[in-house]
Amino acid sequence: MLRNCCRVTFKRNLCPLIIQKKTFLSNDYKCNEAWNSLNASPIINKINLQDFYNVVDINHSSKGVISAIDVDIFANAVKDSSHLEELKDLLYKLRLSAETGNMLESTRHATVRNYIEFGEIEELVGILKDPLNFGVFLDDYSANILLDKLITSSNYELAANVASTIMLQEEFNNDITCTLCQYACYKYVLGYIPPEPAPPVQKSKKVEEIKIRVKYLRNPYFDDHFDIKDTYTLSGKTLAWISERSSDNLNNNLQIIGWLVYKKYDNLLNTCEKFSKSGSFTVYKEVLELLQKESANANEESKPVIENCISILNKVEVKSDASLEDLIKIAIEDAINKSHKNDIAEQEKLYKSWAQLREEKLEEQTKRLDRARRIQLIEEKQKEMKETEQKLWFFENEEQIDLQIEEKEKLEDKSEKKETTTETVNSNYVPPEIKPKRK
Repeated sequence: MLRNCCRVTFKRNLCPLIIQKKTFLSNDYKCNEAWNSLNASPIINKINLQDFYNVVDINHSSKGVISAIDVDIFANAVKDSSHLEELKDLLYKLRLSAETGNMLESTRHATVRNYIEFGEIEELVGILKDPLNFGVFLDDYSANILLDKLITSSNYELAANVASTIMLQEEFNNDITCTLCQYACYKYVLGYIPPEPAPPVQKSKKVEEIKIRVKYLRNPYFDDHFDIKDTYTLSGKTLAWISERSSDNLNNNLQIIGWLVYKKYDNLLNTCEKFSKSGSFTVYKEVLELLQKESANANEESKPVIENCISILNKVEVKSDASLEDLIKIAIEDAINKSHKNDIAEQEKLYKSWAQLREEKLEEQTKRLDRARRIQLIEEKQKEMKETEQKLWFFENEEQIDLQIEEKEKLEDKSEKKETTTETVNSNYVPPEIKPKRK
C-alpha cells in the first residue's frame, strides 16, 4: 500500500543495512530535477547571499523600498540553513510594504521547500499560521510534500496545523491534498489527550485596581473561522468541511467525527439522522468509540445530543471488519494513482513559467532602475548648468539676484519674530487660580 524508500548505511562492514521508511508520495512527485534546473540560472548561482541581503536591508532602511523580485531571488538562492532567518526577515519586510501584492508564487514555494530541506518544519508551520505578517500560502504541490513529510515522521499535531491552514484557505481542488489532510486530522484526533486544567491561582484579598484610559472599546466578535486557535477544534472543522465534498461511506463517517470534534452538535445530529436513513451507509467502530469517549466528558447540554446520536448509529449496520485508518490510506493511494502523473507534469510546466516570469520581472526592474538613474543624472546636469549660468550672467542679472536675496531675508525675519512671540507668551503665562464656590 505504502511506498518503501530504501537507504543503505554502514559501509564499513560491507554488509548493507536496509531501513524501510513508509511514504505516500514517490520521489518523482517532488520534481527535484525540475526544481534544481529552475534555480540553475547564473543569476541564482553567482549571487553572494550575505552581500545581497545587506544591500536589500540598507535600501529598505534608508528608502523604505523593497522589491518582490529581490526577495524571490534570495529565496531561490538559499543553499543552507544559516540564511533562513534572513529569508524570514525579508518576507516580513515585503509583507509590510506596498510591494506585497507583487510577491511571486515561486517565492512561497521556495520558502516551503527550503524549510523542509533543512529540517526547520516547526518554524515553517509558524510562518504558515501567520499569513498577515509573512504572506506565505501553500499551493497544492508544496502542501502535499509537506503533509507527506510530517505524516511520515508521525508528527500529527503539526500535520493537523498544516491541514487547518488549507481548510482556512478553502481550497479543496486537489484530491491528494484533501485525503492527506483527512488522514492527518484523523490521526491527531484519535491520539488527542486533553491538557490537564491549570490549578486555580489564589488571589490575595486586597487587590489594587489599576485603571487605564482607553480611546474606545471593541465589541467582542468571534468569526468561528480565522479566530479559532485550538488545533483540536480546527482539526474537527477540517474533517467536516473536506468530507462534505464527497458522499461515500468513508467521508460520511469522517464527517460525523468532524462535527463531533468541532462541537457543532446540531449539524452532528442532523448528519447522523440523514445517514441512518440511507440504506448504503455503514458506521465504523472507531466512530462509535469516539462518540462514547466524548459523551463521557461532555457537559449537561451536549451529552443528551451525543447519546441520541449514539442510539441512532447503533441501529445502523456496523462495519467491524475494516479499519477506518486503512480505508483513508486506500483513499490516499487511489488519489495518488489518479492524479500523480498529471501533478508532476503540471509542476514541471509551472516551474518553467516561473523561470520565464522571473527573467521578465528582473528585466523590468533593471529597465526601471536605469530609467531612474538616467533621470537623476539629467537633473544633476541641469542643476550644474543652472549654477554655471548664474555665474556667467551674474552682472547682467545682479539686480534680480539682489531682490531674491532681500525676499529671503524678509521671510527669515518673519519666522524669527513668530518664534520669539510664541516664547514670550509661553513664559508669561500664568495659570488661573481655582477658588471654591461660595455657598
